[in-house]
Amino acid sequence: MMILSRIWYVILALFLAAAYYVVSLAVGQYNRRNHAAMDETLKADSQVVSWAMQVDARRRLDVLLLAAADPAVGKALKGANGKEQIPPASKEEGAKGLRAFNDKLHAEYKNDVVFLADREGRLVSQVGYDQLAAYPEFELGGYAAVFDALHGFLRDDTWVLGGRIARVVTRPVEDEVGQAPIGAVVALRWVDKGFAKDIGKRTRTNIAFFALGQGVASAATTEGFEEQSLEALGGDLAAVAQDKGFKELGRTEVRDLGAGDRGGVIFVRLPGDGWELGAGFAVARPKVSIAGPLGFVSGADDQDKRNVKLWAVLAIVVGASLFGILFSFLEHSLPMSELKRQAEKLKKGELDVLQLPRFRAGYRLIAGDLNQGMQRVIEKGGGAGRKPADLESILGPVPAQPSMSAFAFPLSPAAGGESPQTPHRFPGATGPALPPSRPGGPPPPPNARPGTPGPGVPAAASQSGVRLPPALDRTMAMPSGSPNHGVPFAVPTSTQPATTPAFVPVVPAGGAALAQVAPQGSFGKDEEEQTMVHQPSADLIAATSSVLAAEDPTADWPQVYQEFLKTKHDCKEPIEGLTFEKFQQTLKKNRDALMQRHGCKRVKFAVYVKEGRASLKATPVRD
Repeated sequence: MMILSRIWYVILALFLAAAYYVVSLAVGQYNRRNHAAMDETLKADSQVVSWAMQVDARRRLDVLLLAAADPAVGKALKGANGKEQIPPASKEEGAKGLRAFNDKLHAEYKNDVVFLADREGRLVSQVGYDQLAAYPEFELGGYAAVFDALHGFLRDDTWVLGGRIARVVTRPVEDEVGQAPIGAVVALRWVDKGFAKDIGKRTRTNIAFFALGQGVASAATTEGFEEQSLEALGGDLAAVAQDKGFKELGRTEVRDLGAGDRGGVIFVRLPGDGWELGAGFAVARPKVSIAGPLGFVSGADDQDKRNVKLWAVLAIVVGASLFGILFSFLEHSLPMSELKRQAEKLKKGELDVLQLPRFRAGYRLIAGDLNQGMQRVIEKGGGAGRKPADLESILGPVPAQPSMSAFAFPLSPAAGGESPQTPHRFPGATGPALPPSRPGGPPPPPNARPGTPGPGVPAAASQSGVRLPPALDRTMAMPSGSPNHGVPFAVPTSTQPATTPAFVPVVPAGGAALAQVAPQGSFGKDEEEQTMVHQPSADLIAATSSVLAAEDPTADWPQVYQEFLKTKHDCKEPIEGLTFEKFQQTLKKNRDALMQRHGCKRVKFAVYVKEGRASLKATPVRD
């Protein structure tokens, strides 16, 4: 019951499970590859940021040439060199030249602080960072970048001043070619939020600067990344400072960005004087991942949705729905409508029981249970229930002793019996009826010896004084023109009472002769020679029976009748009174009822043994 629907449910379940499995694999692969791509991107970001700061330093060094060639700057250095105290005039002249230079610069290259140092590294003049005015002894010669510039080199460096990070460029000031520099110009740019944002835009990274274990400046420039994540990196700086890679190589491996696995970050040290003070920067990236199978839907944008072929999705939905509806209609709606139709007929009295052949699978079992239940209710109420087709259900009860009727075996005169004088004709016979063999019948043929049987009558039957039952009348049973017409069959000489004659199979209508030889010693020599015949082949019997069954649905009834008599005889049951006419009438009644009930073309009857008794089974045949 519902096999197709259940299989379809299993297919849909397997399809959903497979889809979930595939999507889960896709989510895992997507997240893993994105994680690997993020690691590689962060490593590249750290390199790009380092190169961007070097490029920025080189540009500002080139621009710083204007300050080194300014006449006011050269004049101030010449007035300060060799003096124990720097003259105020030189300070003013140098500040004027530095201010004029810085004001001319574009905002991108403008410096936050500009220093002018003499040949000995003393601070001659400055623009910005006025806090140094409180330190008259401050000098710049101790910085490596300034020292190199005073010896004719261009340098850039990273300084940490007052907890702040500064990107520094230095350039020597020369008065004559081939002579030692007379001083150096030093330009600083503070690493603040503006600087971080400028570098972040150039490199398209999220960057944060830190020094002395504290965050200094940060900027988030990529979409979907929150700047608060960078500000929270200050809590990781203590652990970063102890990282082996950070201390020895100047950079860490990719680390998780805070809690919740929101992304990754790499910490990189800045070269120069700020190295020892823990100055550095960090680049971060958000982790692009999908939380689960439904993450593909929530994370899709309008373009992603437009790329989906909606017609394919609709076709799958419609196709799967049609298959499900079709299977439900075939396995549920149709059987239920048939059950409803028969139930209505049962209610109106048009049917006695449900017609089982019209149901399939489990519905047939249910209908059978309903039929049995109804029969049980009828039996409990005192009604006659339906039973298997056996002798009693088809022919009615059989009397234990034969009664004097046209259908009973004749008894011997000594037993006080008498036989009917009506000649008997076997169904389908075309020849004359068998004349009675008892006294009082027609006289024997001329010149016949006393006790000699008449034409076509077995000698043993005449000598025994036992008249054959009508069903055993062989000569008259054969249709005219059949190969065995007129051929007598052996009838064993009975030494038993007439009420239990020995059973002898007879020839069914259609000429299929079934011969059986009597037991040894039952016949005399003359009788045996007269009644012995050959048994026809099985192919002839089968061919004849099939042809006759196709032409006449009742053609096999005589054979069924003979099989029924033989089975009764084998089961030690009485066979008196079981005439073919009554047998045929009952079969016809049952056949008509079955054909009307099941709508079949014919009904096939078969003999079988049930509980030691001969029974009949009726089978509707539709073809």
